[in-house]
Amino acid sequence: MRKALSLLATGFILALLAGGWDHHVARSQPAADKDRDADREAIRKSAAEFAQAFEKGDAKTIAAQWTEQGEFRDDAGTVLRGRAAIEKAYTEQFKAKPKDRIEVEVKSIRFLARDLAVEDGVLRLTPAGTGLPSATAYSALHIREDGKWKIASVHETGAAEDKLDDLAWLIGTWAAKSKDREMQATYEWNAKKTQIRNRFVVREGGKVTVEGSQTIAQDPQSGRLRSWMHEDEGGHGQALWFRDGNRWVQDALGVLPDGRETSATNIITRLNDNEFLWRSTHRTLGAHALPDSDPVRLTRVQAIK
Repeated sequence: MRKALSLLATGFILALLAGGWDHHVARSQPAADKDRDADREAIRKSAAEFAQAFEKGDAKTIAAQWTEQGEFRDDAGTVLRGRAAIEKAYTEQFKAKPKDRIEVEVKSIRFLARDLAVEDGVLRLTPAGTGLPSATAYSALHIREDGKWKIASVHETGAAEDKLDDLAWLIGTWAAKSKDREMQATYEWNAKKTQIRNRFVVREGGKVTVEGSQTIAQDPQSGRLRSWMHEDEGGHGQALWFRDGNRWVQDALGVLPDGRETSATNIITRLNDNEFLWRSTHRTLGAHALPDSDPVRLTRVQAIK
């Protein structure tokens, strides 16, 4: 019985933290597109300069990247038309939230004409304090004016959706230590950034008691954020993830190596860039209710890019 409870209290903790035909068709790059390296680099540089200006709270420099009549819109209904409106909006944003940070990841750049290009990517916003980082997909239309690439329009989408990119802040190694127990979890992207993979281990008295892996991904059937866990001794489980204020909540179900079923609501509360609290509530083992776990504070040991 103690072993079963140990698995639930430790393996379940780390396991659910934060608990045919090939569909990839190779596409050859057109010869004409291969000659656009300088243009592609100029657009990537523009994205980097946007992030730098955002870090400085420089609304004027950001607005200068747009054409005079440039347009911004998102799926929440926000529409900004014209460079002046864009500068005003960023000025107000920096005044209200001066310490927010942003990361831009350019996914692709396509050229529709000699002076017309489409840039697709992801914006990751990290708020100051305990707020949860969030990500939006964006598509930017660039046009060349007087020899310089300018943004004609930007469309951001997905701000209200729970996405894998919203968990990018977890990437790295985290650890917690008490008098007789040590826990460690390492989160890494897979090669195509379609999954976050977590390898976890729990030691008690210096000996490994629980070890296993977890995969977090967008469920291709439902589109919802889900994780799958496997303990090395045979236990397994899965959880649905959803955002609740500054917390990630996971509705988790599992099976212990001896076949008994478990369930829990696991909660990750971000404290800052380098700390979060984990707690398991509403726990059951078979037909029996178990008390909530004590909060566990995990600290970032190493960041992984």
